Amino acid sequence: MNERLYQPDYSCIFGERYANAFLYPQIDSLVWPIFENCERSEKLQKLLSLRNLEGYPYFYHRKLDLDDLKVELQCSNIEIAFLQALNLGREYGIENEDLINVAKNEPDLFKAILSFTLTQPNEDLIQELKKIDEIVDVVGIVLYPSYTKLDLNNPENAQFNRVLDYLRKEGLFLKIDIGNFYFPEYHSGFVSKEIIQSFISKHLDIKIILSGLDISGDLGLYYQLLHYYNNLWLELEPRCIGGMTPTKYFKNLFSIDGFIQNTWHRLVIGSASPTLESSQMCRGLLEATEDISFSQKCLLRTWVFRNAVRLNNKICEISEEKKNRYKTLLNINQANILENENEINVSYKLKLRSYSITQLIFLTNIIKDVFRAAKEKFPDYNEGNLFLKSYHTTTTLITNEHEYGNYLDLHFRFSELGRDDSSEYFHTVRALENRADFNRFDHDLATNFGNRQLILPISGGELDIGGRENYYILVTFGPRTFHLHLHVKLLK
Repeated sequence: MNERLYQPDYSCIFGERYANAFLYPQIDSLVWPIFENCERSEKLQKLLSLRNLEGYPYFYHRKLDLDDLKVELQCSNIEIAFLQALNLGREYGIENEDLINVAKNEPDLFKAILSFTLTQPNEDLIQELKKIDEIVDVVGIVLYPSYTKLDLNNPENAQFNRVLDYLRKEGLFLKIDIGNFYFPEYHSGFVSKEIIQSFISKHLDIKIILSGLDISGDLGLYYQLLHYYNNLWLELEPRCIGGMTPTKYFKNLFSIDGFIQNTWHRLVIGSASPTLESSQMCRGLLEATEDISFSQKCLLRTWVFRNAVRLNNKICEISEEKKNRYKTLLNINQANILENENEINVSYKLKLRSYSITQLIFLTNIIKDVFRAAKEKFPDYNEGNLFLKSYHTTTTLITNEHEYGNYLDLHFRFSELGRDDSSEYFHTVRALENRADFNRFDHDLATNFGNRQLILPISGGELDIGGRENYYILVTFGPRTFHLHLHVKLLK
C-alpha cells in the first residue's frame, strides 16, 4: 500500500497518460488458451496428447474452465490477461483460432498475442491480423525461431518485413521466445545473443520482449542488452523457475547488481496459466520485495504487473475525466498586468494538485509554458526575470537535474524522511484552528531542502537556465491542492 500512498508523479517519466499508475489494471502477460469449456483446434488437441518417452505430457496444464481462471486472476488482483498462441509450424501447437475461441467469451478480460511461423511466403498474414483484431484486441505477435527455423535477420523475408511494418504502424509489440520448452526437434543457430542483438538494433522503433530466459544461463547473457536498447523488455514466467519457488526466483533476479535499476519499467510477468497460477507469481513478487529498499519495493510493486499497459495504448483505455483528475496543473489565473514603455510586469496564480502523501512534482515545463505565453504577448521585451514563490509552509522549490533515476531517488528520499515517527515531538497537538497536526518532518523537509522562492534571469528573450537545470516543487502532507505565485518582469 505504501507504493500507492507515496507514488511519484510518473508523468515526468512516462508522459501525462501514465501520471497515476494506479488508474491502470495489473496484467498477466502469458496465459495459454486451454480451458475445459472452450473449443480446441486439432493442433491443440495433439499438443495436449503429446507424450515423452516416459509417458508424461510435454505440455502440462491444469484442467480449468474460464470461471476458474477468473477466480485465480481476481485473487491476484489481475484484470487483464494476454492469451498467447504457439505456432511451431508442426502438427501440434496452439492456433490463433484457439485464442479466438477463448477471448470471444470474455473480450474485456483477454487480449491476443498471435503466433506465425513467417516461413510460408504465400500466406496473407496482414489480412489475418486485421480480421482477428476485429474479434479480439491484438496487442502483439510471438515468434519461436528455434522451432520454426526462422532467420530473424534475413532481409529477403518479405513476409516478415511486411509484418514488422504492420507492427510499427499499429504500435504492436513483438515477443521472441528463446525456446526453452521440452519439445523435441529444437534447432540451434536461430537464437543467440548476437542474433537477437543484431535484430533489435535494426528495429529500434518496435518494442521487443524476450521470453523464456532461464535464470541459470540465458538471463545473464541476454539481460545485458537492456543496458543498450530502450525498446527491449523481459518477460518473467514460471517455465524457467525449476528448482526454486517463485519467491526465490524473484529474489535471485533482484539480487543481481543493477537489475532492478535497469529493468523495473521494462519487466512483465506471465503466469503461463493453466500451467501455474497467477497467484503464485503474485505472491512470489510480494515476498521477494519485502526486504529490499523502500524505493525499489515501491517501483516493483507498482509497475511489474502494470508495465504491460505501456506496451501500446490499445491495451487499456482510461477516460479523459480520470486522466485529467491527475494532471498536476489545474489552472492558471493571470492576476495582473502592469506596463509602461520600458517595463512589463505580469503576475500569475497557479493552482496545482499532488496525489500522494509526499510528492516531488516536475515544474520545468509549466514554468517555460507560462513564460512563453507572457513573451508572446510582449515580443519586444527581451530582458528581465521570472520570480516563483510557494505560499505553503510544507512545500519547497527544488532545483536539480532531470534524469528519471535522479528524480526517483529524490522523490523516495523525501518520502522516507517524511515517514519518520514524529510522536515524540510537540507538533502533534491540535492546531489553533482545532485540527489535527502531526507533520513535524514535513516542516523539516520544507525548511531544510530547496528554497521558498526562485528567481530566474531572462536574457535575449529566453529563460537563462542551465542545460541540465530543472525545477520541482516538493509537496508534503497530501494529496492536496496548492498555489504558486509566478511573476514575469520584462524589460526593453
